[in-house]
Amino acid sequence: MSELPLLTRALVADDSRITRAFTVEVLKEFGVEVREVSDGREALRLASREHFPLLILDGLMPGLTAFEVVAQLRETEPEYKPVVIIQTALYKSRKWESEARANLGVAEYLEKPVEPHTLIEALRRHFSLPAGGS
Repeated sequence: MSELPLLTRALVADDSRITRAFTVEVLKEFGVEVREVSDGREALRLASREHFPLLILDGLMPGLTAFEVVAQLRETEPEYKPVVIIQTALYKSRKWESEARANLGVAEYLEKPVEPHTLIEALRRHFSLPAGGS
């Protein structure tokens, strides 16, 4: 089995300040450099420009949904393949999750509220985390 890449940078996009703060705090515990935005259009713009290895997106945001952000990235930049985690309070069904995974290549689909250990476990499935954290 090949070694997982080290997670050093991430983009967190969520219109909930509280959820954004929680997610950023978990990532920063591991020394991950985090950029954060509150809407889908800004998430698309930053992801396209900075090619973060990890995108953590809210299912429903102003501007564009997580699904629209990922679909547009896949269409306009097929060589850019970030690990995408969708956190959602609204799209809670196996149908949404299976479509996101199958059609958009979403790596993890987490229902809010997300517990710290759940997010950390999801991250560890795709990345080696820097020293720190729990």
